[in-house]
Amino acid sequence: MALALQRENSPWRVSLWTRRETSLPGIAQTLPGCRATCHLGDAVEGADLVVVCTSPRAIEESGPVLAKLISSSTVVTDAGSVKERIVASMERTLGGRFIGAHPMAGSEQSGLAAARADLFEGAPCLITPTENSDPSAMATVRQFWEEVGSRVSVMSPAQHDLAIARISHLPHAMASLLVRAALRDSPETRALAGSGFRDATRIALGPESLWREIFAGNRENLIAAIATFQEEMTRFKKLLMEHDEEAIEAFLREARLLREGAP
Repeated sequence: MALALQRENSPWRVSLWTRRETSLPGIAQTLPGCRATCHLGDAVEGADLVVVCTSPRAIEESGPVLAKLISSSTVVTDAGSVKERIVASMERTLGGRFIGAHPMAGSEQSGLAAARADLFEGAPCLITPTENSDPSAMATVRQFWEEVGSRVSVMSPAQHDLAIARISHLPHAMASLLVRAALRDSPETRALAGSGFRDATRIALGPESLWREIFAGNRENLIAAIATFQEEMTRFKKLLMEHDEEAIEAFLREARLLREGAP
């Protein structure tokens, strides 16, 4: 995000907070135009916009802390993968100047070395205002995410969590289950795997501590998504047991056509 805002003639002045002092030299080298500090108060002092990019629970708990450090005109957004709980929590202390957001970008990698200036280029960013949202804050947040290259869509927090349970949280859970099912009894077969297995399971390499919080934060929607997956799995298993090759082909064709219709 900071890399994307460091382009030539950028109107943004970026201040970064990091929890580890050992990160400061690397930040200074990678982001020479940014100010970095381990003191949150220094990082947000005088800010027009604060973007909270921590784990979901840390975002939920940041509202009371930020409220004591920022001015009454400072707009706050986030990059959390769960929205209903975060938005409700943040609005309790920050009111309508908090606008939830979820950029649909990233990878299984983490840390400063994995940063890319083009990460958000063309990627969807889902903004989740409520009836309490301040229109001026909404405009600021939309402008920010468009500035880093995102394609902005607007929906309610509930709509977000329902959709993302199916297109983000379920795939991550399934990737982990696929790894367990394929390798649990014979982990040495990993050496035989080709690109298909690697592509299907790449996201299972993501940090489990983060995904634990994401799954817990969207538990009910994820359970419903898993139930739908189980229905499809049961249907496919039945076709295999019945030796119905034509039905299997039709099943796979339907999946291909659904996928081809995706962006």
